[in-house]
Amino acid sequence: MPFLSPIFLSLTTLASVPIIIHLLNRRRFIRIDWAPMKYLKLTIKTNRQRLRIEQLILLAIRTLAVLLLMIAIARPVLSANSLNWLTGHGRTSRIIVIDDSLSMAYQTDHRSAFEGAHEVLTEIAGKIGSQDSVTALLTSDMQRPIVREVHLQDTTKLLGEFNRLSVTDVRSDWPATFKAIDGYLAAATFPTKEVTIITDFRKNGWGDAVKEIADRWAVAGVKLRIVDVGSKATANVSLAGFDLEDPLVLPGDAAKLRAAIRNDTPAAITGAQCVLTIGDQSRSILLPDLPPGQVTEVPLTVSAQKPGQFPLSLTLPADQLSNDNVRWLTMNVRSAIDVQLVDGLPSSEPFEGATDFLNLAFSIGAQPWRIDKRSDQDWSIAPLQAADVMVLADVASLSPQRIAAVERMVSDGMGLMIFAGEQVDPVLYNQRLYRNGQGLLPVPLDKAIDSTATGLVVEQLDQSALSGLTKLVPAALARIKPRRFMGVDLPAHAENVRVLARWNDAPGHPAVIEKRFGKGRVIFWTVTANKEWSDWPIDPTYVLAVRSTATSIARADRQQDNLTVGQPIQFVMDEGQSATQATVTLPGHDTPDLATIDKPAQGPPIIRATQSSRAGAYTLNWKDSAGLARQHLFCVSPDSSESDLTPLPESELLGMLDHLHPDIVHYRPGQSVLAAGGRELWRSIAWTVFGLLMVETVMAVWVGRER
Repeated sequence: MPFLSPIFLSLTTLASVPIIIHLLNRRRFIRIDWAPMKYLKLTIKTNRQRLRIEQLILLAIRTLAVLLLMIAIARPVLSANSLNWLTGHGRTSRIIVIDDSLSMAYQTDHRSAFEGAHEVLTEIAGKIGSQDSVTALLTSDMQRPIVREVHLQDTTKLLGEFNRLSVTDVRSDWPATFKAIDGYLAAATFPTKEVTIITDFRKNGWGDAVKEIADRWAVAGVKLRIVDVGSKATANVSLAGFDLEDPLVLPGDAAKLRAAIRNDTPAAITGAQCVLTIGDQSRSILLPDLPPGQVTEVPLTVSAQKPGQFPLSLTLPADQLSNDNVRWLTMNVRSAIDVQLVDGLPSSEPFEGATDFLNLAFSIGAQPWRIDKRSDQDWSIAPLQAADVMVLADVASLSPQRIAAVERMVSDGMGLMIFAGEQVDPVLYNQRLYRNGQGLLPVPLDKAIDSTATGLVVEQLDQSALSGLTKLVPAALARIKPRRFMGVDLPAHAENVRVLARWNDAPGHPAVIEKRFGKGRVIFWTVTANKEWSDWPIDPTYVLAVRSTATSIARADRQQDNLTVGQPIQFVMDEGQSATQATVTLPGHDTPDLATIDKPAQGPPIIRATQSSRAGAYTLNWKDSAGLARQHLFCVSPDSSESDLTPLPESELLGMLDHLHPDIVHYRPGQSVLAAGGRELWRSIAWTVFGLLMVETVMAVWVGRER
C-alpha cells in the first residue's frame, strides 16, 4: 500500500508501548505467601484462563489503536492504478508532457509550479523501466521533443536537457497539445501507451475540443495521468494591455499610449509605480489607485525626435507572476506622410482651386508632409501611385476602372478624403461610389442645401478623426458657418458608418461622415475644401481639422510589428526587393539565429524567423540587393489570457475528457507523486481508531470489575 507521508510510518513503533507497559506491570508485583490466600488462589486458578484472554484482548485493542493511528497520520492511499502506472504489463510507450506556459511561473512560498514539475519529472524518470520508450515534450514547442522514443538506462540526458529549460511566455492551448500528443501516440513503438501531463491545473486553455481525441484514447486503451503541480492561489497584478492609440507617429509628436492594469488581488493597490522605457531611456510613473478585481486604464505619452523604429516597454512591480508584468510595443516614427491631392477645379489663381487651401494646410509648420498635387484630368490618365492619404476635392467624374483601383488601395489601408462641390453629381456618385452601400462613399448623396447652420458640433466618439476639435472651446467651433453643404440620406443602420460632426442647425445635418472600408477609412466632407461653400478654410481650426484627420486615417505600416507570443516573426518585403544573409536576434541573446528567406512564385520575398516563445524585442537583420545592412524590429508581448489563474475544477476536466478516466494527482512538495493517485484511507482509519477506543474503554471497565 502506498503512503503520501511515509516518514510517519516510523512512529508505528509506538504500538509496542502498551505491550511494554503490560510486561512492566507484571514484573512490579512481589510474591508473598499468606495463609488465607490459598483459598483466593483456588478461585483465581479457576478463572485464570478467562482473565488472561480478556487481558490479551484489551492489550491487542490498545496496540492496534496506536498502530492504526500512526498509519492514518502517514496517509495511506488505495489505488490499483498508482501501483501499475510505471510497472505496466509488457513494454510501454510513455509520453511525458510538461506545461511550460507563462502561468507555470506563478510562485507560492517562493517556489514556482515549474520547479514542482521538475521534481515530478525527476521522480517519474527514476522509476521508468529501462525497456520502455520515453518521449518528453514541452507544451510551448510540441514539434521538437526534449527526447523522443529513448530508453532511460540513464536519466542524465533527459534531466540535463530539462534543467537547461525555463518557463516560456506562451499561452496554454490544450486542444492543440492533445492533437500533437495524438500524433506521437500514432507513431509510438509499443502497443501499451501511457501519457503523463504535468501542469498547474489552470482553467485557461482547456476546452471541449479535447473531447474527441480523449474518446479515441479511451477506445484505444491509452492511460492518462494528469499531475497538478500548481496552487489554488490566484492573487495577481498583470499588465493586460499596452497599446499605441495614434495609428501614425511623426517626429516630435506626443504619441498617446494606453495601458490596462488588472488587479486580481483582494485589496486595492495604492502608490505603486511602473517604469516606461523607450529605447535606452526609462522613467518612473506613479500609477493611480488600482481597485481590487478591476482593470484600470492609464494614459501615457512618449515622443521621439527622429524617424525610425523604437522599442517601448512598460513594467509593473514584481509579484508572484512577474512574467505578465511587462509588455512591449514597437513605435514606428514615420519620416513623412505622403498625401495625394486630386483637384477637380484647378486654377492658376491663388487659392481659387479646390485643393489650394489643403495644400497650404499641409505645407505650413514643421510637420513633414509630402504633397503630390494633380488636376483630376492628369490624375485620371496617370498610373495610380500609392499614397498614405488621397484627397478627392470636387472631382466631377471618376471612371469605374479608376474607382476599382482606389477601392483596392483603401481596402489595403490607404486613407481617403472626399470633399463635396458644385461639380459633384449626386446621381453619378451614388451609382459609382456608393453602390448601395458597397462602395467607398459612406452615405448616398441627396442635393446641395443652402445653409442656415450656426456652427459645427463634433461628436464625442472613440478614435474619431476629429478628436482634435473636441478640445477647442465651443466659441471656436461656432465660427464655422457654411453657406451651402451637400445633403445626404443617412441610413438608419449603416454598417461601419458613423457621423463625426454635424452642422448646428435644427435637423442636425451631417458635416463629416466616416466609413471603414477594409483596412482603410473614408472621410466625406459635406462642404468644399475651398471657400466656395464656406469660410472655414481661412479659419485656424481648418488646419487642425484636415491635418488631424489625415494623420488619423493615413495608411498604417504594412508590417505587423507588434505580436503576441506564439506568433511567427516574418517580414514581407516590397516588390522588386531581395535579401540575403538573414538572421534574427532574440530577446536577451547576443548571438543571432539564422532566418529563412522564402521566394514565392507570386508576390514579394518573405523573411521568416523562429516562432516567438518569449516576450521582448526581436530584430531581423539582412542585406539588400546592394549589399547594405538592413534591419526591422518586432515587439512581442504575452497573451493576457495567461494572467487568468482560475483553477480548473476536477469535475469540469472529467466532463471534457468524457469516457477517458484519467488518474489525477494533486502534487505537493515533498510527497511522492507515484503514490499520490487513488483514494486516501486516513479518514476511514481514523473512524476505526475512534471505534477501537470506545471498545477499549468498555473492555477496560469489564476487565477491571470486581470478581
